Amino acid sequence: MKSNIFYLLFSLWMLSGNSLLAQPTPADSTVVENWQVGLYEFPPYMMKNKEGKWEGISVELWQDLADSIGITYQFQEVSQQEIPNQLGTGRLNATVLLPVQAGLPNVTFSHIYHTTFLGVANAQTQSLTSIAKGLFTKRFLRIVITLSILLLIVGTLIWLIERNSNDESFGGERSVAQGIGSGFWWAGVTMTTIGYGDKAPVTFWGRAVALLWMLVAMAVTASLTAALVSAVGGGTAEAIEVPNGLRKKEVGTVADSPFGKYLDEENIKYENFASAEEGLKALSEQKLKIFAHNTATLRYWVNENSNITVQVKNTETLPQRYAIAYSTNNSTVAKLDSTLIKIINQPDWQQRINRFMPK
Repeated sequence: MKSNIFYLLFSLWMLSGNSLLAQPTPADSTVVENWQVGLYEFPPYMMKNKEGKWEGISVELWQDLADSIGITYQFQEVSQQEIPNQLGTGRLNATVLLPVQAGLPNVTFSHIYHTTFLGVANAQTQSLTSIAKGLFTKRFLRIVITLSILLLIVGTLIWLIERNSNDESFGGERSVAQGIGSGFWWAGVTMTTIGYGDKAPVTFWGRAVALLWMLVAMAVTASLTAALVSAVGGGTAEAIEVPNGLRKKEVGTVADSPFGKYLDEENIKYENFASAEEGLKALSEQKLKIFAHNTATLRYWVNENSNITVQVKNTETLPQRYAIAYSTNNSTVAKLDSTLIKIINQPDWQQRINRFMPK
């Protein structure tokens, strides 16, 4: 009887051991060693450089994620319209960028790693009227007063030093007001590098002050030029209210984009462009009044192309929340997602954003 019980227990133990050995680990059945990752041209998130290699915010993010997990992958260029279907059927394992949306079968989204909004770009305008208006603003008046005080200080100092030794330029029969006025004039022409030569210091300390003032004036002139250009309207953009501010204006966008669909829903007529870059060039050439697209892409192209002279305004309308999209037939997603959250919470993530699309 005891031998039968012992034999029964031994048989059950052998069966359970064999079944455990036969079962594969979850990692063996879920890890994909060679991911197929879909990409499409969408600056500044994904684009090809001159060597034909992919780069951009999303590409660099994916490379960091793949390195952290230790998986291998291949990039496949696919049109944005084909991405959801190829993910759903398993022909792609992931795409590094896709707007988060509901209703895509067999597609899982990662944590959102960047949000952009509808941006509007309009040409910088500079006319005689805008310049004239700028001359009568409080900002321009503050600049003039500040500069006058600085010149008065330097002019008074040079007069005090030179008045007893330089009658021809600063002393002689001049009154105090006339002497300081001569110093004021000298400080002004020296700062602007005009240097008429009608007045010049002759004493050691006078020339020392003059040399110091020349060096300081270089920095003052650079700052003054930028401040004056800004104050008198050196390129201003009209404030635009969305969507009403877009009506009855020459608007352009990319029709096959969320922003083109938004304009269609608002019954706003627009000119279709193949890309944001083409639209911005047309805007810069005054062929349009406004170009609408996502703020990130607009800022990228303005930064990349010095011939595009427009201003971009973020409207905080029509948010586009971007994430990595995965095919649902693998379980590595959770591990990737936790790593992604760590990456986008690091300080260098914002530095990467600013590098590709500075404000």
